[in-house]
Amino acid sequence: MLTATVALFAAPARAGELYVVSWNVENLFDTVDDPEVEGDEEFTPTAAKKYTEERYKAHLKNLARVLTKMNGGKGPDVLGLCEIENRAVLKDLVKELAPLGRDYRIVHKDSPSDRGIDCTVLYDAKQVKAVFEGFHFVDADKTRDIVEVEFDKGGKRFTVFMNHWPSRGNVPAQRATAAKTLRKRLDALLKLDPAADFIVMGDLNDTPADESVKTHLRAGNSSTGLTDGQLYDTVWSLVNAGKGTYVFDNKWETIDHIIVSPGLLDDTNFRWKADSTEAVAFDFQLFTPANSKMIPRPNRLYTGNTFHDSGVSDHLPLACVLKY
Repeated sequence: MLTATVALFAAPARAGELYVVSWNVENLFDTVDDPEVEGDEEFTPTAAKKYTEERYKAHLKNLARVLTKMNGGKGPDVLGLCEIENRAVLKDLVKELAPLGRDYRIVHKDSPSDRGIDCTVLYDAKQVKAVFEGFHFVDADKTRDIVEVEFDKGGKRFTVFMNHWPSRGNVPAQRATAAKTLRKRLDALLKLDPAADFIVMGDLNDTPADESVKTHLRAGNSSTGLTDGQLYDTVWSLVNAGKGTYVFDNKWETIDHIIVSPGLLDDTNFRWKADSTEAVAFDFQLFTPANSKMIPRPNRLYTGNTFHDSGVSDHLPLACVLKY
């Protein structure tokens, strides 16, 4: 059952547009213990979670069910993911997406995360060409690298930065470090081209009003009058409407973001389509707790060590449209 605070789905892209998605997919692990990683043992068959091959495949299929329904059944053109273990699970996910007829390519590198989780960007090589790939180390408690990919579409270019900042179990200063690391790279791009087209997206583990986003990343709530490299956090529209991507303390929060550069707000090259950012929620992505006082929320894979066959993720994906 859906509530009025969640959209059923985001509008699909049309001709001359690209459909871009960002999603924390909740611990997309394989079942093999990596001896070089300390924190992946819980997602193995013999651990308390009893994470078997059958459960792994169910997770893949449930994620693919969402992704193949997006964009009017065409799926994403560009897809940023976080909480994935390695390239192998990405290859398995791409196989599940085969019915879309896409040519998904993978941008990924193992990062220093002590949990063994990374960020990645997948893209349809029929739609865009990756001309640069970069990975930015964040010096904050073995967190995930920030993934940078520059794309070309018919001679026009835009860049995606996929993020997964330190969790809220860490002190805010660690998320500030992630923000400052990213901002340094963005300033370098803007120095070369003040009209550079780029998207910052991912699970920042902070809301748009928090210091890491508002002050250190300099992403605000207005798409007009941007000066000196200010950015626009497009999820403010969700916040103002009482929507979100994640439920905490029985309330919707927006800790996942799609942030755009001033260049994506002008009429040159690429442009973020106004009001296109939305949380994507089909009916099977949400569940209603038995307690009538609890609001419907994302249908997560695990609650503690309890596995849910229909579980997808504890986050809703965010989608937006870029016009070119």
